[in-house]
Amino acid sequence: MKPAAQALLSRILALLPSPHLRDSLKALLLLLLQGHGKARPQHSKTKSPSALSRFLNRYPWPTRALIRLARKEAEKALDRARRRRRPKPRLLVVLDLVTLEKRGRFPHLPLSFFHGKWGLHLVVLYLVYGELRLPWAYRLWRGKGEKSLSLLALRLLSTLPPWMPRAFRIRVVADAAFGTARFLSGVKRMGLEAVVGVRRDRKGWEERVHLWGLPFPVWAFRYRYPLPGGGWEWRYGVATFPATSRTMLVWGRRRFSIEHFFRAMKSEFSLGQFGQRSAVGVHRFLVLSLLAYLLACWVRVEGEEGLTWRGAGVLAVRVLLPDLVVRVVLQELHALGLWPPGGGGNGVGLCRVCGRCKF
Repeated sequence: MKPAAQALLSRILALLPSPHLRDSLKALLLLLLQGHGKARPQHSKTKSPSALSRFLNRYPWPTRALIRLARKEAEKALDRARRRRRPKPRLLVVLDLVTLEKRGRFPHLPLSFFHGKWGLHLVVLYLVYGELRLPWAYRLWRGKGEKSLSLLALRLLSTLPPWMPRAFRIRVVADAAFGTARFLSGVKRMGLEAVVGVRRDRKGWEERVHLWGLPFPVWAFRYRYPLPGGGWEWRYGVATFPATSRTMLVWGRRRFSIEHFFRAMKSEFSLGQFGQRSAVGVHRFLVLSLLAYLLACWVRVEGEEGLTWRGAGVLAVRVLLPDLVVRVVLQELHALGLWPPGGGGNGVGLCRVCGRCKF
């Protein structure tokens, strides 16, 4: 997967029209991969904060083309990894809502409250197959009175390419926020299987039931959910395919893979650390954060066993951005007075790495 990550990065850099934009993109990726969840433009050692701000908010570069290219490479990686023999392998598709809490005034961003949290609310589509973890797409939920979570989730599912349902048995897993008749009917029309949580006022479990508003039967189940403060409570779910309660519980538990993804994105790849006040700047920052996670995931697949996401980010920087690693090291040596001899004024040493004799 390391060659795939290198190929993806080189093709993305080829999309940018100028060397200045390519340097800014690499500087941002270096921050996101090594920022430990606290990436800030002012922390960059290779580009000024104002240059990175203009790159995110003002300069015209093809963000949509970058997204399409990343998806194409993700499709190729998924196709290479899938089992060719029958039966068709299962692809886990997880849907969930994550809140990026913000404080302050952001007049151009659709911030809202959800469960007592003020910020941006993203509905994320996440693919899991073996060791591959692919953040596929996201949509912004604007709050009550706007497009519902179920509608946004169905639109995310419609972005999956046509070859995936033919090559995989796709099973959609989501929590009770998506357990509506509209969502279940839409998933059924797409020919996909689903395991979705429902409200506790639904009746019946471990049996075939008919829910109000659904023209087809579903299989209901319940399970004990441990509470953080101790004790437990009953929670309920339904599946659109015939299965035992244990089978549905196993697949329902796999939904928590996206919770691990959110934790890694926030703690290591700075998903919620944007400071931009324009919609295009925030969108670009989120896209680059997801791209950093994708590159680190591909490098992590071939890394040593038990490699953490922080270690995967450091390894990805060494594999994908070795010139910036050398440049940062030389800057630190120069600041300590250890390199280059004579300050580099005679054109020796530094100019071969970064193109200039002095920092």
